[in-house]
Amino acid sequence: MKVVSATNVGNYRKNNEDSYYVNESKNLYVLADGMGGHLAGERASKMATEIIGEDFAGEREVISIDDAIEILSSSIRDANKKIYDSSQENEDYRGMGTTLSSGLILDDVLIYSNIGDSRIYRINEEMEQITQDDSFVNYLIEIGEITEEEAKNHPKKNVLTKAMGTTSDIEVIVNTLNIKDKDVFLFCSDGLTNMVPDEEIFKIVKENSPEEARDMLLDLALKNGGMDNITFILVFNE
Repeated sequence: MKVVSATNVGNYRKNNEDSYYVNESKNLYVLADGMGGHLAGERASKMATEIIGEDFAGEREVISIDDAIEILSSSIRDANKKIYDSSQENEDYRGMGTTLSSGLILDDVLIYSNIGDSRIYRINEEMEQITQDDSFVNYLIEIGEITEEEAKNHPKKNVLTKAMGTTSDIEVIVNTLNIKDKDVFLFCSDGLTNMVPDEEIFKIVKENSPEEARDMLLDLALKNGGMDNITFILVFNE
């Protein structure tokens, strides 16, 4: 695996509320996009990535897919509870929360989960979003009220129906995906996908080296507006 990553505050935000964690020896990738008042979003996203990272970085060996699913699921629930408890204990953090996209590669299988609208894509012969947004506009798409094209500019496109840390418990769904030759996985916050169209992301990743793709995607997101924090991880199955 070849892994590159980037994070940037963007052109307009004062703080970077995104966090990410990469453990290449464990093939673990975690990305979070925080929300809340002053510094609260930063705290929530950092807590999420650090707690999940620490759970996998310990001495416990992940020996099977079922084992990985159990650890990832329990770790996300644990992080959710700790973020929620922190928000209740400190008034400055009241109402904080974070999105999450997380994945672990084991035996040519991606074990992954997401909460909120941070996404995971598989890029190969095409670019495919493998996660499902927990968002109001995605709900409207599911019930047939709007189209995917209309969702891109919907006034409530940033409204989430689910986020880590906003309730004491949370439903966690962990999925698996068989990895194909030359697969590339993109973990990203919406600061990238809101600024760079899918077709541009696909073209850049397919036509450039990992390092060049990373730099070009970040530069283009900033050039196209950089309205939000920009964070992404690219994992190449070479």
